[in-house]
Amino acid sequence: MKKRNRVIVVGLMLVAIAIALPPLLAPLVHNHDSPRSALREAIYEDGHPYQSFIAFIKKGDYQDKEYGQRYDVYWYDYNNPAGDTATICYTKETENETYDVACGTGP
Repeated sequence: MKKRNRVIVVGLMLVAIAIALPPLLAPLVHNHDSPRSALREAIYEDGHPYQSFIAFIKKGDYQDKEYGQRYDVYWYDYNNPAGDTATICYTKETENETYDVACGTGP
């Protein structure tokens, strides 16, 4: 019986750690050194640390001269009444080799 309790306690501790880590690790992992990392940082800064890790990012075919490369970002925004949020984002490399992000919901 003691072994079973120990396994349950260790399992619950692992679950607690898995829940606590994303908000703590997001600023370290998402550092604008790639377009996808910059997009995930934008989601994190919008107040969604968990979604910044599980958002689906798809590179688009369109390259805008002013805004940069287009990306379609799919994630669940709990603050949005519609829920699922398909966002159109553009990333453009800056002079210091980081990326600027501009997002919107499209037409």
